[in-house]
Amino acid sequence: MDSVKDTVGLCEHCYRHVPAKRFVRDDSIWLGKECPEHGYSEHLVEPDAEFYLNYDYVRRPLEHYLLEVTNKCNLACPHCYQMPNNRSRDPSIESLIKLIDRWPDDGFSMSLCGAEPTVRKDLPELIVAIRNMPRKFRRLSILTNGVNLSDYEYAKSFRDIDQLWWTVGLNHPDYQGAAVRKKQLQGMKNCEDLNMFIKNISYTLYDMSQLEYCLLEIQEFGKEKCQQYRIRCGADIGRTPGGPKIFLSDLVKEVKSFCKKYDWSFEQEYTQSNRSHFSAYINGLWVKIIQWPDVRTLDLSEVQTESWSDILLGKPLSPLVHQVILRDGAVNKGLPLLDTIPEEYINNYGNTRNR
Repeated sequence: MDSVKDTVGLCEHCYRHVPAKRFVRDDSIWLGKECPEHGYSEHLVEPDAEFYLNYDYVRRPLEHYLLEVTNKCNLACPHCYQMPNNRSRDPSIESLIKLIDRWPDDGFSMSLCGAEPTVRKDLPELIVAIRNMPRKFRRLSILTNGVNLSDYEYAKSFRDIDQLWWTVGLNHPDYQGAAVRKKQLQGMKNCEDLNMFIKNISYTLYDMSQLEYCLLEIQEFGKEKCQQYRIRCGADIGRTPGGPKIFLSDLVKEVKSFCKKYDWSFEQEYTQSNRSHFSAYINGLWVKIIQWPDVRTLDLSEVQTESWSDILLGKPLSPLVHQVILRDGAVNKGLPLLDTIPEEYINNYGNTRNR
């Protein structure tokens, strides 16, 4: 086998950080891992080695934070990394402020997420408390399904908060059903009417059959709806409906096939891409094509996220996808977290070209 790189991954059984080797076999990319308890295993990372090895992107340092503010949700999506618990207690505003206060005072932007952050009755108060911290200003984003924003009076409670951005997980009409989607669209309209900025509209696909509709809707929405669109298939983290595993090369090739069908231009934006986020302009609209790794294929030497995350109690900040996978093991599967991310893999990416 042709060795590509020594790295670190996670054991899929105990979620321990283990030495790994990424290599090429049969024109595919594989990850071989050695756990001291569970032995050696190999996993397919990408079936198209040419796509993987020639993928052009800038390895950028992480300059954004993501904070979980609730484990409750008002939906039950087919894919959910969180797998919410609506009987759980929300962390207090005071505890969240203390957590943020431990971060570097770097002024990097941050996103508040859940499950669904708008189920917190005190979300506006939490945002004001963050704004009032005696530290450098951080621009805030809220990651939401948009359902609660369909209540105009509720949406209006955020209107006067300076530089508050929204990311809406809209999805295909069949993903959560017509009634939910009607509320999501109304929530987006309320944001527009209140001059609240929608940064991203995201689509998680149940399967590839939903891709064409979502691409057509993105073209219909245009630049007026948001700054950036995102399309992804779910990874094997938390709740998942099963079905064939989707790889980033699969998704990119399928998107390109629809661009050819509809005579849309397609241009990769490599400076905003990473190993899991293929950034492109489709007919002039900024779209990120996203496919996360799972516990079997996580490669800590690669840039597979845009954000730091602080969702693991007692563990240091680390890249978002790393923490989401470990959270799935600890919270959803009830596994003990046996160790933590090696220091050299926390921020080793730098401003360098991948190719």
